[in-house]
Amino acid sequence: MKNFVATGINHITLRVNEIDRAEEFYGGLLGFKLEKKMGRSMAVYRIGTDSIVLVEAETAYNQESKDYRVDHFGFTVSSPDIVDEVAALMKENEVSIISGPANRKNGRFLFITDPDGNMIEIFYEKNA
Repeated sequence: MKNFVATGINHITLRVNEIDRAEEFYGGLLGFKLEKKMGRSMAVYRIGTDSIVLVEAETAYNQESKDYRVDHFGFTVSSPDIVDEVAALMKENEVSIISGPANRKNGRFLFITDPDGNMIEIFYEKNA
């Protein structure tokens, strides 16, 4: 495999200080549809065919810093085998693999970082 073909951006995950306040903003003020809650500290909002995932951060955001709070973004691929092929390609090219490839409830995932340390998820989901 020389490269992979993403079928879309599955989601963007944002770190938030207070999940309740973030849910009021995204669900209430912006009117995004809550798709599901994942425990106490994670909420998934659907915007058309895309998602924004809110996850409560372990450390508070300092408004004086330049830490902009995007946790990661996820690319959708068309089969679970592609997740494994991408993992092999990343290893061959000495790209940092954070987690995976591994199964989750409805699919398979891999977390890597780009050269600047931005986290990227390669994600296959059944019936996506």
